[in-house]
Amino acid sequence: MTLKKQVTFGLVSLLISTSVFAQYHKYDTWDENYTVQALLGAVKYDDLVIKDSTGEGGDATIDISTLPQFGGAWSTMPDLDRRLQFGLEASFLMGFRFDKINYLSAGGNGLYVSIETSMWMFDLAGGAYANLFLDKGHKLRIYAAGGPLMIYASYRSNREETQTQSSGSDGGTYDNNESAFGVGAYARTGFEFRVHDRGSLGLGARWNWANIDLSEVGGSTSLQGLAGFVTYTAGF
Repeated sequence: MTLKKQVTFGLVSLLISTSVFAQYHKYDTWDENYTVQALLGAVKYDDLVIKDSTGEGGDATIDISTLPQFGGAWSTMPDLDRRLQFGLEASFLMGFRFDKINYLSAGGNGLYVSIETSMWMFDLAGGAYANLFLDKGHKLRIYAAGGPLMIYASYRSNREETQTQSSGSDGGTYDNNESAFGVGAYARTGFEFRVHDRGSLGLGARWNWANIDLSEVGGSTSLQGLAGFVTYTAGF
């Protein structure tokens, strides 16, 4: 079994065992005014491909459309006597990826190319928030939120070209980087089971869209992605 399948199996088993435990455990009524939520997962963008053409060793296509992400969210839950609650939330997420590509330049010139890349992406978002407890014991909840989003992205690559015996080039080192801000919108939803009186564990999904100009390094000016997360929420 691969590591990815092992992680997926472990998460599914944890959620199933948590849900079974929640059905037979009696919790106090949820009466917290606010919650904080931790998120850990990854986002998959429709199109985030960089064309690295610095230097003389030919182009390289760098696909960084999948980025691990982590972050947090804060939300209000003012209607404490109701199973259906409305409020506001604010969230932040950090995404990152590091890659290294090694190849012989096309064209038979024998030039060896090594490219190290990094992508950092940070977004702030906030909007309206709805929360529904599906049972009177406040054991299982579903939630949804949406609103505007601001995103910052920074891409950097270091390209090193090395002369081989058959190469007619002296090689060299080249840097390629760009940073940009963008604005857009997000929507997210998820479900969670109570694991103790003031905490819940679950899964969530988040869609986001932003207009961000990375055209100098050949990236897309419109980013649209879907993310999945493991979540833990605590009340206070």
